[in-house]
Amino acid sequence: MELIVWFCMGILFTLGVQAFAYVSTRVRLPWYAWAMAFIGGILILFGIGWASASFFEGVAQSGSMGLIFFSLPGFVLIVLSWRLFAPKGASLWIQS
Repeated sequence: MELIVWFCMGILFTLGVQAFAYVSTRVRLPWYAWAMAFIGGILILFGIGWASASFFEGVAQSGSMGLIFFSLPGFVLIVLSWRLFAPKGASLWIQS
C-alpha cells in the first residue's frame, strides 16, 4: 500500500511540473513569482508525504498537523504568487 502512495506522489510531482510548464507558456511572471510558486508546490507535496507516512505509522495527529503546517502555507504561497504578480486579466484557458 505504501508503494502505491509514493507512486501517486510521483505522479503528482510530474503533473505539477507539467502545470508549471503550461503556465509558463501562457503568462509572463518574474523569477521570484516562479520561486514562490515552486516552493509552494514543494511544500504541498512535502505535507502530503508527511501526512501519508504519519497515517501509515498510526499517528493521525502528526499527519493532520503536517497538512496544516506544510500544505497550507504552500497553498498560500501559490495563491499569493498568482494574485500579486500575474497581469490583470490573465487567463490560463484557451480563448476562442
